Amino acid sequence: MPETFDINLPLELVKKYDRSGPRYTSYPTAPEWSDQYSQDDYIKAITMASKDIKEPLSFYLHIPYCRKRCWFCGCNTMIAKSPSAADEYPARIDKETKMIAQLLGERKNISQFHWGGGTPSYLTDEQTKMAFEIFSKRFSILSDAEISIELDPRVTTKERITLLRSLGFNRLSFGIQDFEIKVQAAIGRNQDEKSAVELYQFCRDEGFSGINYDLIYGLPAQTMESFKRTIEKATVLRPDRVALYSFAFLPNGKAHQKKIDTSLLPSPETKFALFQTARRLFMESGYVQIGMDHFVLPTDELAIAAQNGKLRRNFMGYTVNAARDWVGIGMSSISYINNNFAQNYSSIDSYNTAIDNNRFAVYRGMALSKDDLIRQYVISELMCNFRLDTKTLNDMFDISSQNYFKNEFAQLMPFMEDRLIVHEDGKYAVTSLGKIFVRNIAMTFDAYLKKDKSKLQFSRTI
Repeated sequence: MPETFDINLPLELVKKYDRSGPRYTSYPTAPEWSDQYSQDDYIKAITMASKDIKEPLSFYLHIPYCRKRCWFCGCNTMIAKSPSAADEYPARIDKETKMIAQLLGERKNISQFHWGGGTPSYLTDEQTKMAFEIFSKRFSILSDAEISIELDPRVTTKERITLLRSLGFNRLSFGIQDFEIKVQAAIGRNQDEKSAVELYQFCRDEGFSGINYDLIYGLPAQTMESFKRTIEKATVLRPDRVALYSFAFLPNGKAHQKKIDTSLLPSPETKFALFQTARRLFMESGYVQIGMDHFVLPTDELAIAAQNGKLRRNFMGYTVNAARDWVGIGMSSISYINNNFAQNYSSIDSYNTAIDNNRFAVYRGMALSKDDLIRQYVISELMCNFRLDTKTLNDMFDISSQNYFKNEFAQLMPFMEDRLIVHEDGKYAVTSLGKIFVRNIAMTFDAYLKKDKSKLQFSRTI
């Protein structure tokens, strides 16, 4: 039965809970990672992980290049006018992957392989084939593996789609953001809708059954009517999944965002109304909400996983194929190995220097404690599956959660009073209304926010 949706959400709840907070693509969050984490720590983590020979791996490849920087962007990118600028990048990817493969030994299976950026489709056909073969010659990509790539419709040709299909890619993620010309101009993007739609249809003709759309609400020049048109166009095209991201306006950290005309930004109330309306339209069109900001068709494996409480999430997004360990390759990429986070340099020069000197490019990371792992599980369950079964939690970590989280459970009372979460027989469930505020609920269990509230340098939760 389709989930009901209350369009008349009291604005006082929005004002009450709209604050800075993590998106929890990781826990502990990246600001907590230490630059004292060394290459030796990373090598030790990989070596320990190599013992789990039968466990598959997830791989993430970061392609940092873009031909032009969009003003809204929050990704680690670098601008290069010609693909020749990336000529040396595959060689360094090859070297880094070789070092990883040697440490992993007989652990070779890949269940998830994602290319992000930047603009992965920035590479030439030859560079694309070379990058793919770097992995396929050293690892075994499982027959049911999810092999995905992020695409910019402005620089992706039909010939590139055919190549990706021949290599084995089975999921494409289109960076649409908004179909409206005025909004595109306000974010320095200028993307042709007709070409984007034709490319999408060509991908369907080529046999791609897994296509995602990325949309953003809260962009400059967005209005209720214009964003409704974008959502309606998306639902007609029927992508399998839609990520509906909140625009994180952080000009102090992202200097290029200062090009945005702040007078065109929607107010907090309008921004929330944009999300409300989009959520309603997607659900009325038969989509199911998973996580805090994704909508998928009810037959999608993510919808089924969420219904069964099996949904997982990492830096590559929501998934059912995520391995326990994932390896990030390339500039700024993030790995999670043997309960260790490790991130590569975000500067291409620093990354190149490290790899050229036969060293990993890791510059910060963190080895998780038992408390970190317990809280990571709780936050993941809330963010992904909108539930927490304390009996499962107790059995998994050999704790008494009622004692362990005595203060945190008490702090959930205001959320219960506002009908955002319910509790019965040791089971907590986030309500339909509460899904909008799930980041706030998850923050209750973040031990690091309690230690130092000055670190709340995150995007708004609404």
